[in-house]
Parts: sequence; structure tokens; C-alpha cells
Amino acid sequence: MQLTNKPGNGQTENGQPEKEKGASVRSLLSAASASLLLAAPLAHAVDASDQTWRIDAGALRYSERGRINVSELNFRVRNQLGEDDAVSLRADYDSVSGASPTGAVKTQTTSSASGGAPTATFQAARTAVGVDWETSVSPDTRLTLAGDTSSQKSYGSAGLGASVARDFNQRNTTLVFGAGYSVDTIRPTGGIRAELAANDTAPIRTASEKKDQVDLQLGVTQVLTRETLLQLNLVHSSASGYMTNPYKIVSVVHPVTGETLSYPALTEKRPDKRDSNALYAQVNHAFTSGILYSSYRYFQDDWGIKAHTVDFKYRQPVTEELYVQPNIRMYTQSAADFYRSMLYNGETPTYASADYRMTKMHSFAIGLKLGYKPSSGGEFTARVEAMRQDGELHPQDAIGVQKQTDAFPVLEAVLFHIGYTLSF
Repeated sequence: MQLTNKPGNGQTENGQPEKEKGASVRSLLSAASASLLLAAPLAHAVDASDQTWRIDAGALRYSERGRINVSELNFRVRNQLGEDDAVSLRADYDSVSGASPTGAVKTQTTSSASGGAPTATFQAARTAVGVDWETSVSPDTRLTLAGDTSSQKSYGSAGLGASVARDFNQRNTTLVFGAGYSVDTIRPTGGIRAELAANDTAPIRTASEKKDQVDLQLGVTQVLTRETLLQLNLVHSSASGYMTNPYKIVSVVHPVTGETLSYPALTEKRPDKRDSNALYAQVNHAFTSGILYSSYRYFQDDWGIKAHTVDFKYRQPVTEELYVQPNIRMYTQSAADFYRSMLYNGETPTYASADYRMTKMHSFAIGLKLGYKPSSGGEFTARVEAMRQDGELHPQDAIGVQKQTDAFPVLEAVLFHIGYTLSF
């Protein structure tokens, strides 16, 4: 499950959900090209031109050891209105609860034990709806318009987007241009407090803040051979507004001993602008019986984060009705320029965040998907995935007693998903 594709802001690329983010039309840009790639004429593809309806339903459970639990329900329905037009409706509901690291250091004094990372418990529920309309502008050009909105108690999001796909070279080449705009409203319980102020006494400066984001995409899908497809996507994003996490803090320690003593922790502060670029490449190759899906994604932003993701899936039929699809995913990212695992007493930085999603880290995930297509129609799927995320246990800015503790809160998670698809 991925609600956004920006590392370190709302969710890490490795799939860890962070429900501060609402559903957004930003996903349209990636989904538009992905649908072209999947729908392209791979060997063994099935002609479903006479099927005007498609229904997808799914349920997901994501659990982190000792931390966050997420339950999600998804529903999609698509109707081919005619030869040139189609409309899709989407609805999602998810709930998240558990504990999340606050950013505070583990070790407080020379005599205290360095147990698990300090966490704060929370609970939230989100609903999201969206609609897509697809139409043909000409025999070789397709237009997709989309709108999304989502809401939860402390966060809301709404967006609009459009993509144009043009076929060339006897439909062996498809170029895609997409654009999206979204606005998020952040309204944490108790309001938004002053940044880099004492956490316990920080004044409330406003009840809510907004963030705007524009995404531009340029993509190409190329049929290399009857068995091989190539997709390339470049997405540029520009965000402005409130991007600080109102629930995270930064510990203040003695500049020699590393003890927190009586220094109050500070609220964090992030820049109010962020430009990023993401390059995505995917190759699908059909062998005699199975299909290999391989992809690579590079992400970089002006916060200093650089991220790499490599993903492999292989779909192997077992019988005419059953297939298995193992997958493996590796992810790594560098730290944001303003990441600090702690601040020294007396420092006055412009920006600072101890959120572990802002630091150097890597993750590894392995999973297995089973698909069953009964002769009566439809498709049932079940997927399980295990993930481990590690980071710098002893960051360079650790000092004194803080050097003796493991600063990064290691994460282990398991994801289960079941789904059903019916076309008629």
C-alpha cells in the first residue's frame, strides 16, 4: 500500500504507511503510466474488449512489531461507457492506531536505561473518494481527468489532475504527459504550536495550516519486442506550505555529557518549500510461461534526500487457474540536510527534525502473492509481505551517553492483503 510516493514525507517508499497524508490525485500520475504498461500487448494477454464493467475490492492489514497497525478497505468500479469513454469510481476507508516514535532520544541520563525509542500513541480513521474519466481525443490520443478528496479528524486533502497519452509508431510507443494539483489541510488536535519552542510550553500560533503541491509527469512506454515492454517516467513535484510534523519533537542534550538534564525537548521545524524529482524505469518481460516485472526508482529533493528503490516480481502459472508471484524490494535513502538526532543546549538552528524518516536508512522486503482465476470468472488474490527497516544506530551528532545507545528505532512489519477482481 502506498498513499504517496515521496520518501520522508508522509510515508517512506518502502511501504510504511503514515496516515497524516490524505488520498491525493498525485497517485494519478504514476497510475496512468502503470495502467498503460500493464494494458500493453504482452504475449499471452487476454482480449477483454467485450467486458464493459470491472470491479476491484480489497482488504489490507499492516502491522509493525510493537508500533502501528493499519486496516484498510478499498473498492474500485470502472465502466466502459462506449468505445471511447470510461469512468471509474474509487472509495477507501482505513484506520490506524498504535505508537509512533516521537523523535526523543532513548537515554536521558547517565544512570537511566536505554530501552525502546520514546513513542506516542494515536488513533485515526480516514475516508477517501475519487473519480476518473477517460476519453479519446483522437484515434491515437487519450485524455484522463481525475479528482480525489479524503478526510480524517486532523487532516484533509483534495486534488485534481489530468494526463494525456499519445500513441506513435503503430501503437508501439506511447508518450504520456500529466499534471496534478493538490491542497492539504493540517489541523492537529490542540492547534499548531510554534516551531523550535519548548514542547511543553510552546504557544499555539494557529488552528490549522495548508500545503499546496504541483506535480508534472513525462513518461514513455515502448514495446521493445513481442515479449518485452519498457516504461520510463519522470515526475517533478513542487510543494509549499506547512510541512513540519506537529507531533514530532527534538531532544536537547548537554553539549559534553549528552544528558538531557532539565532541558525541555523542542518542537521540530522543516522548510516550507520542497522541490523533488523522481525517475522511474520498469521492464516487463514475458517468458514461455511466466512474466518478470523489474523496476528501479531514483528520488532526490532539495532537502538533501536521495533514495533508490529496486523491485522484482515474477509471476509463474502453476495451473490454468492458479499462479504464484514472489517479490523482493530493496530501498535506501540518505538523510535530510536538517536531520538532527538531538540538539546541543544553546544551539539555534533554522530547521531541525529528529523524525527517523528524515535520516539515512534502508529496508528490505520479501513477499508472495497467490492468484486464483476460476473458470466461472473473476480473480482472487492473497498477498503477504515482510519488511525490515534499519538506519544509523550511532549517528555522527550523538555525543556523550548518547553514543552508547542505538538511536534508530528498527522497524519490522508484516502486510497481508486479499483482493477480488471481476470483469463482465
